[in-house]
Amino acid sequence: MSTNYQINHVKFDSKKGLLSDSCQQHLLTYTESRLLTLLLERQNEIVSKEELKTFAWEHTVVTDSSLTKSIAKIRQSLSTYFPNDEIIATVPRVGYRLDLEKTSFSEDKLEHEVETSTVLPSENNVGYQAQKLPFKKSFFIIKRGLLVLSIALLAYSGFNLFRKLPNDYRKFLNNDYSAIDITNNGFTHRIIKPKSFIIPEKIKAILAEKKCNCIFMIDKVGDHYNFSYFNNDTKLGGSLILDEKHLTQELKKIDIEEI
Repeated sequence: MSTNYQINHVKFDSKKGLLSDSCQQHLLTYTESRLLTLLLERQNEIVSKEELKTFAWEHTVVTDSSLTKSIAKIRQSLSTYFPNDEIIATVPRVGYRLDLEKTSFSEDKLEHEVETSTVLPSENNVGYQAQKLPFKKSFFIIKRGLLVLSIALLAYSGFNLFRKLPNDYRKFLNNDYSAIDITNNGFTHRIIKPKSFIIPEKIKAILAEKKCNCIFMIDKVGDHYNFSYFNNDTKLGGSLILDEKHLTQELKKIDIEEI
């Protein structure tokens, strides 16, 4: 099984879980990377939910809900490169299919109309499902979907800030934000956060163990954390939106020092 894939103009390094083109990059979690790898290996074919769960989570038993959430995050990352295409199609009650032949960048795209259902965020704001919804309910869900999108843009803006942030960065911070430095094992981590937000000690402990001279930006909106990071040594980083339930688990998975 290959470790490097080409999705039209986008490169995917499955070993690092890194999606990138000439302008931007997105880091996937280990589970998301495994899911996308299997879909790429079986592109334009239907891959069942059970196959995806077995391959991505290996010896761990998970629910369809966990699979739905992970697919939603992959779709969110891919949408920045293919805003007009739904590359991962949902096959109701069966599984998913990676439709590379239907992207607008494909040379052999078929010129015909395809009837599709409306794809909207579900009410827990983490999964996506194709469904036809009444207008009032659709409007409510669209509003919540826009909120999630706003959070994602805020996190991405924070990441871009890190790329140009000078050493005397504190004087450039908004009055509502503060910065703290954590030094551990010869590495210095700078954490930028809202003054009103108290970082849990468990998060500080996880970040302190990262073997890099990194800048982190953390904020919390509702039950979700906006997390951006930048490795000063490699000049690379990324942005994530993590729910509170899986926060510490996902932070531990990120190999920032290898980026």
